[in-house]
Amino acid sequence: MRAGHIMERSHPSHRHIGISRALFLICLLYLLSTVTIQASQLRVAVSALDSGMAVEHVQSGMESELMRQGYIAGANLTWIDNNKPQLSDVNVTISTAENTPFITLMSQQGLSTDIYLNNIHFDADGNIDLTERYEVNFIKRLLPKINTLGVIANRNVMDISKMQAFLTQQKNNGVDIIYYYVDDSAELRQATRILAPQVDAIYLPSHITDMPALNNVVMVAERNNVALIGEDHSSVGKGVFAVYNIDYVQVGRDTADLLVRLAEGSDGFNSDDYLAQPILSLNLDAAARMGIELSSEIINKAKYIIE
Repeated sequence: MRAGHIMERSHPSHRHIGISRALFLICLLYLLSTVTIQASQLRVAVSALDSGMAVEHVQSGMESELMRQGYIAGANLTWIDNNKPQLSDVNVTISTAENTPFITLMSQQGLSTDIYLNNIHFDADGNIDLTERYEVNFIKRLLPKINTLGVIANRNVMDISKMQAFLTQQKNNGVDIIYYYVDDSAELRQATRILAPQVDAIYLPSHITDMPALNNVVMVAERNNVALIGEDHSSVGKGVFAVYNIDYVQVGRDTADLLVRLAEGSDGFNSDDYLAQPILSLNLDAAARMGIELSSEIINKAKYIIE
């Protein structure tokens, strides 16, 4: 604003203002523009206490949203070493430990907010109440006639506790589980061929849908009318017909938006805690190729749909 005002005042006079005065104005404009740039600088420290798909996708979502808002690493965005949080504008902590916030944001001004995963919410007194909000029988709702669920997993992936807990829930709901472990992407076609005659659907964790030979799984499943259900929302764009899970990339985008507002000290910033809920994504074209008929009720529940 001040730079524009100086230039505006210089327009009415058409006199030659002299080299020294011109240089003075140029330098002043440069200094004022530098102040504006510095005001938009953002310094962020991220401390990821865990690893895995959820954390990676949150970080990816954060980076993409910050870029969308004009924050470019090396220009006006600086990633601060998490060992020096005092140098950042906002500190972000990510943890998948139970009974704790999934993401905590804290500004240097003392403003903070937390993001919890779906199985934690606050009761009327503000206390944390552990409640199972996740719709554990969603596979039965998607495929009412399912009896057996196949699972393809990489035997080299160590942290599969969440996947096993999810599958235990399905087993408790009356679905038999058959596992097939692979060592690499080249074994996916064989795994799907072996499972297809034995199961009604195949569940694919994110470390499988990230493999380059996923298209082989999709082709075999379609030929055998076997439904493919994924863990990661991006997999519906790769031929998986359904995902019901938290969209961690979107959580990352929301986190980026919150940290920008925290850094700016936005008036009226809502420091209430947030709850990340699971959503349903569907690929209706893939469902049709796999011989799956979905009710209008299920389709209407979907947040994202590929037709």
